[in-house]
Amino acid sequence: MIRTLVRAVSDVRRREQVAVAAAVLTAVLLSLTVLLADAPYATGDEPPHMDYAYQVWHGELPVFEEGLKLRPEGAWLAPVQWTAQHPPLYYLLVAPLVGPLADAGHPVAAVYAARAVNTVLAGLFVLVAWWSARRLCRPGSPLPQLVALVAGLTAAVAHVGGSGYNDLLATVLVTTMYGVSATAIRRGLDGRLVVGLCLLAAGCALTRLSTAVIAVVVAAFGVLAGSVRAAQGRGRWAPVAWLAIGGPATALAAAGWFYARNVALTGNIQGSHFDWALEHQNRTERPVWAVLIDPVTWARLPDLFWWAGRVPPRALHPAVTLVVTALLLVWVPLVLAVVHRIREQRGPSGAGGGHPVDLRLLAALPWTAAAVAVTMQVLYAASSGGVYPRYFLPVALPLFLAVAAGLAVRPRVLVPVWAGVTLADLVVWLVLELATPAGPGLYSEPVVPAAAVGFLAVASAVGATALTLRAYRTPAATAPSATAEASTNHTAS
Repeated sequence: MIRTLVRAVSDVRRREQVAVAAAVLTAVLLSLTVLLADAPYATGDEPPHMDYAYQVWHGELPVFEEGLKLRPEGAWLAPVQWTAQHPPLYYLLVAPLVGPLADAGHPVAAVYAARAVNTVLAGLFVLVAWWSARRLCRPGSPLPQLVALVAGLTAAVAHVGGSGYNDLLATVLVTTMYGVSATAIRRGLDGRLVVGLCLLAAGCALTRLSTAVIAVVVAAFGVLAGSVRAAQGRGRWAPVAWLAIGGPATALAAAGWFYARNVALTGNIQGSHFDWALEHQNRTERPVWAVLIDPVTWARLPDLFWWAGRVPPRALHPAVTLVVTALLLVWVPLVLAVVHRIREQRGPSGAGGGHPVDLRLLAALPWTAAAVAVTMQVLYAASSGGVYPRYFLPVALPLFLAVAAGLAVRPRVLVPVWAGVTLADLVVWLVLELATPAGPGLYSEPVVPAAAVGFLAVASAVGATALTLRAYRTPAATAPSATAEASTNHTAS
């Protein structure tokens, strides 16, 4: 009996690991498809990001007013260096690739090299999303494997993974912090967790200011959980003190100098130039309430699954965003998860039978971080900034958990339908992207390789979906209430 049970548990874990590996491969292939399909230096942000890495390679940091020093012929060049406000960690990572290639007269190869790094980060993100979800969910929950599938099929992950942006590094760091902080909540703080949270917080602070704020929130839950444990006699005060003092100290030591530089150059810690944007980019300031009641805010901000609306014809944009991706792929699963949770209120609750305070902290951790990120995005939009889904990526894990909970209500039906809609939107994007010629002066896209890799990515996504369903059925079969518990006992509830 015991041997049979052990064998069954081992088989479940093996199937889940295979399904997660397929999701990781899908994310890499989708990012590689974007890498090949999008013309180099064709967006407004990629040239400044590459220029930042180029300047770092030459021992400099960019200045907004000085513009770009890497100016490839035929590229779309920003009039100012509008990524200069970001800390330099990502650019230190890609500078050894971008700098030598650009100096050798190969700017196209330089941007492809930076994109390749992000392609690897896309696969890593799916892996850490699954890992962190396992620590946030009750032991044995089937939700983490659904989270891996959702993350692997996310359009925003692929688009950033196939571009030379710094968002994905920030996303990987914050998502990893979720898992480390959740581990601290479950079993208590120790030296390794304190060191891990401090180093991750420092990495976040060195990548993006918004990510640094989220890192403070996530680390604060570790401090709070440790304090509660110590007060109840379930833990020690020493690790709590070390994290409370060491976390901010490590972040300040790593990145404080850069934010001081921002203040010296721009007068504000974020290094923003809203006055320039208002004058030159046709942007306007709005009251916060106007941003909050604008339907576009709530259609675009969580719309991480947006493929076809990114390319011409632009007339498709509202329909694709509101009907296909935002509604069907985000809001419908969220409503299903909430409704199912309400219906299950009378049933068992919790996340694996842990201490009640720990369970409440686990439930609050991801959603508090998400609420802070939404608040920052709303304030940014009110100050004349745009509402961009990729800015929501660092707190994508709570959204993925909620979507996964909605799909878990009827996984055999909803998972294939959700994946099918996602892939249909992907195919439309790929066809439109490859059929749209590069703009005048821009580098042409490698159409044939992009189409071939795109076909492999779709095949991998189909395989990942099938493997996820195969792995998901096992816990459902061995425990009749597993589907209900999946929605009831995870942190999205």
